[in-house]
Amino acid sequence: MIIRVMTLHVLLIFSTVYAQSAFGAIETNEMDTEVEEQCGISMRVPALKNIYNQELTFDCAGSYREGRKAVLSMDFQYDPNRNSGADLISFVIENIGIEQKIRSGKNSIFHQSEKSDMPSLSAGASYSGSDCEPVTKTIISAIQGRNWHGWIAEEKFGRRRMDCKSYKQYTSRYRCIHLMIGNEVATAQVGGVCLLRKRELSLERGFSYDLFIDMLKSARFLNQ
Repeated sequence: MIIRVMTLHVLLIFSTVYAQSAFGAIETNEMDTEVEEQCGISMRVPALKNIYNQELTFDCAGSYREGRKAVLSMDFQYDPNRNSGADLISFVIENIGIEQKIRSGKNSIFHQSEKSDMPSLSAGASYSGSDCEPVTKTIISAIQGRNWHGWIAEEKFGRRRMDCKSYKQYTSRYRCIHLMIGNEVATAQVGGVCLLRKRELSLERGFSYDLFIDMLKSARFLNQ
């Protein structure tokens, strides 16, 4: 059987003026100042709690300064003792302009397309297929925020084989995405994460795609 992979390009423009109301009824917290300065980016985080009543927070490892990389990560496991490893959002941040990053092709989630002004998802970044389903469609959207622009790719999976039990992340209840945003001097990438399709105000079944987008709307690089 031949699986035809379709790539669609759409445009999403985030308001350059962030409003707290974007999160709706959910309270949000600012990131720790030291974490912001170390990773070079700030955003507001929804005040959701895990089973131990601990609120979501970002941690930063490394530094984006002087040509190095920083990793801004948030563990959204409802029960950290399960240690699934999949419930993690990680931004890899570099002190390099987004256009230069995508042209270089080095560890870039997207690469320039010869057939379109929109980039394509790099083969190394793609899920290629879950344990049970092939990727049948990739939707790439141009996005723009407070002082950045970039692209978000969502991969959709085909029908599950009858003899195979897929991980929950690869079912229709989730949206599996890749992200690249930046400006003239900095770039941030999310190499792949599967988020709840339905907007939920709890971490029990995962982190909502809508809440991730709301969080992204508040993101701002500190270098501009």
